[in-house]
Amino acid sequence: MRVFDDAEVLKLLHSKVKSVGSQAAFAKQTGVNRTHLNLVLKGKKGFGPAILKALNLRVVYVPIEGQ
Repeated sequence: MRVFDDAEVLKLLHSKVKSVGSQAAFAKQTGVNRTHLNLVLKGKKGFGPAILKALNLRVVYVPIEGQ
């Protein structure tokens, strides 16, 4: 299992959007709200459940090392 931080998830999202051609196309294909997608890509909103699902990701909790 690989653990991603927020920056890596954002990079993955940008890559997926680019691969389908546009934000509108990504939103249509995945059912993600286009306006929310745009705000996430601009760094103004966090990843919602729909975006994480579209990227085949889920939130997990990892213990801090050494504590």
